[in-house]
Formats: sequence, structure tokens, C-alpha cells
Amino acid sequence: MKTTYHILATLALATTLSACDSYLDIKPKGERIPETASDYRSMLSHSNIQKIGETYPVYLTDDCYLPDSAVNTATPGLNTITPYLKRLYTFDKEVFGDGEDDTFWFSAYSRIFTNNVVVREVMKATEGTNEEKNAIRGEALVNRALDYLYLVNGYAKHYNEATADNDPGVPLLLDADISQTNLTRASVKGVYQQILADLNEAEKALPAEISTNAFHASKDAARGLLARTLLYMGNYADALKAANEVIARHDTLLNLTQYAVVKPNGMIGRTNVPDADANPESIFIKYAPYIFGVSSKVFPSDTLLNMYPGNDMRMALFMPDKYRGTQLTHAIWAPFVRANTAISTPEMFLIAAECEARVGNAQRAMALINKLRDHRIHTNTHVVLTDKDSVLNFVLAERRRELAFNGFTRLIDLKRLNLDPRFATTVKHVGANETWVLMPNDPKYVLPIPQKVMRFNANSMTQNER
Repeated sequence: MKTTYHILATLALATTLSACDSYLDIKPKGERIPETASDYRSMLSHSNIQKIGETYPVYLTDDCYLPDSAVNTATPGLNTITPYLKRLYTFDKEVFGDGEDDTFWFSAYSRIFTNNVVVREVMKATEGTNEEKNAIRGEALVNRALDYLYLVNGYAKHYNEATADNDPGVPLLLDADISQTNLTRASVKGVYQQILADLNEAEKALPAEISTNAFHASKDAARGLLARTLLYMGNYADALKAANEVIARHDTLLNLTQYAVVKPNGMIGRTNVPDADANPESIFIKYAPYIFGVSSKVFPSDTLLNMYPGNDMRMALFMPDKYRGTQLTHAIWAPFVRANTAISTPEMFLIAAECEARVGNAQRAMALINKLRDHRIHTNTHVVLTDKDSVLNFVLAERRRELAFNGFTRLIDLKRLNLDPRFATTVKHVGANETWVLMPNDPKYVLPIPQKVMRFNANSMTQNER
């Protein structure tokens, strides 16, 4: 190959979080020249490429509770939690202090760099069929789109058609050149347009079915991510169409009522619920940076806990009120399941149901939600609602129950729903002597761009106001 790319010896991640010497703090090291289709496939198979997003933004939400001090559990309280997480939870203006790196930003752009290499070069590979190369390229496009969707929802205001052209998004890097300086932030609309373009191109290139496992992308991975993207944009008709296309081929739900707590005094292996790689709901798998997400790192808020009926297995399996045999004063979030934060069947049900409630058939919306609840709640009684507003409220509540602590989905939902006064939420975190309040559409919903990045682009990028 004429172009040589310096990639980690492991073939995938090209980043270091020290010795900052470029706008993204990406510093390739080691040297490996990909030549064959298999080489490029190996790049996409690396464990770092098969992770996505971050979990720390959950501390901004109403799903999260931290006591002043935690007793009889490894789950931290405000007195022991990592400083930047405490700043998030208490809605401080500053988040990361000196010496604290924002792994969300740096890891995402590292993956984007690797996927850009694949997108640009895999079709020149010396071995492999065009079909194989197209599938690899299509997967890299889906990966890139997914990272940009997380980035723009973390570091920018939520998509609003009226302002998206002018709202600053994130730098849009589409090649493998990491030496660029004086970067600018693409608009929120520009980032979303690139995501849509990547997904539409990927769908044409990807196979209908995958021959290996759901860590690799199929057409339905692209369609599922398209459904999510369109939902976030408020394009409910097209989001419904995309979600329905996926559901037509992926309608299997895991019946949680058939699973149990098998090690009451343990944490890892506490239940027999399968990890994402063995879960039939998985359409396209990505793990959180820590594969168990925020397991044992956070307490569900009382508001969240009170949303589950007593016979709901999501609470029984994933929110224990005992830690290694010791009774707790408050349940913790501790599923210790390697959960999928990419594309799954339940999310497609929820997207289709929400869109039906908004622009389609309210009866079908309830049918989808009742089917999901049949697989989550012992002896579930079907809920009957006909008024569209009531149906929509019920669907949104079920979405919150089902996707609790899945990446930072709740934060994105708060941001998008806050644009509608009917659903605007004031988040309150209550301490022993102080209550911290985050009003709807508060600038603190948007994460700050890392100071390292701002220093290298001081004349071309604007920081988020918080």
C-alpha cells in the first residue's frame, strides 16, 4: 500500500492520554501496515473498537442517587466518589480538574481515527473479495456514525431543527490525518447529516446477515442506528419506518421472568442473565468502556425505583438491596451483566412504540410495550390506553425503565424531552444539607470540551458555556 498508517501494534487503538501533542491527544505508536482484508477486519475486532460512549454522564440525571456517605457497600457516596463525578452530580460549572482526563472524548476520537483508516483504505487491500471489503468498510462507517452520535449528544445541545444549523457540535474528522490544527466545530446539523450519510452508505455495503457474531455489523445494525438517530432528530415517521424494518427480522425478546438470582451473596455472576454476546436481543454489540457499565458504582434514585412494579424482574435481578449478604438502606445498581450499548431489539420496540404514539397507531404502540413487559414482569397484566397523550407518557416511562443506566441514554432523553414543555424535567439531587438543581435546558446538560483540546485550538474552537 502506498500510504503507511502508524497504528498500535494491536492493530486498533491509536491513542495515549499523556504527552499531549495534537488537538485530540492522539499519539500513534508502534507500527503495523494493514495490507489484507483480514488485517482490516482485525482492526475492527479489537476490544477497544468494540466499546462505545461513556457512562459518567449518568451522574447528571434523575436516575442517579448518591448518599452523603455509603455504608456496607463498595458503591461510593459523595464522601468517597471520584472528584469529577461529584462535580457532575452536584452540577458544578467545572467538571474535570487538573490531571483528570476526559476519556469519553479521547477514546471516541481514537476509534474514529481507526475507522477512518478502514473507510479510506480497505478497498485497496491486496486480498479478499469486494464483498468482504465492502462489509468491512460498511462496519467502519457504522462505528464512526455511532461514535459521532454519542459525541454530538454529549458535547452539544440536543438537535433542534430550528437552531441546529447554528448550534456548535463537535469537530468532524473524516480522514486519517491526526496532525490537523485550528479545528472548528461542525454544526449540530452538520454532524447529524454526516451520521445519516455514513449510515445510508453503510447499509448498501453491509450483508443482510452476519456470519460471525453481533460484534460485527449487518444491514440491520445500520438501520437500527438510523432509527435511533432519526428519533433524536424528531423525525418520527422515518424513525418508525426504520425501526419497523429491523423488528420485522429481529423480534425475539429475552424472557427475564425465566432468570433468577443464583448467587445472592455475590456480584459478578449474581444472576444467570446472559451477557450481550449470548443474548438473542443483540443486533449489534458494543460494550461500555468498563464492560459492566456503572454496576456497583451508583444507587438508583427513589424516583426510578418507584417506577417498577414489585413483580418486575428488572428490579429484582439488577437492583439488589443486599451487598454480599449485608442488608442495605438503599438498593444499588448491580446487574454485572455485559450489557449492549449499541443496537438491540428492546430499543427498536421502544422507538417504534414512541413513534406510533406520536404520529401513528396508538394501539400498536401499546401492543409493542405490553409485549416487552410480558418478558420483563411476572404475570404481567396488559395495560389498556387509547388516548395518544396517555400512551406516549406510558411509552416514555417504559423507555426509562428498560434503558436505565444503558450508557447515558437517560441524559440524551432528558435533553430531547426538555425541548417539549409537556415533558420538561427539573433534576434534583438531594444531600443531607443541600439540594442541587438542574433546570430544563440548563447549559450544564452539555459537557465541556476538554481543556487540552481547547489549548490546541484556542483560536478556532469555542468552549461550551456552562
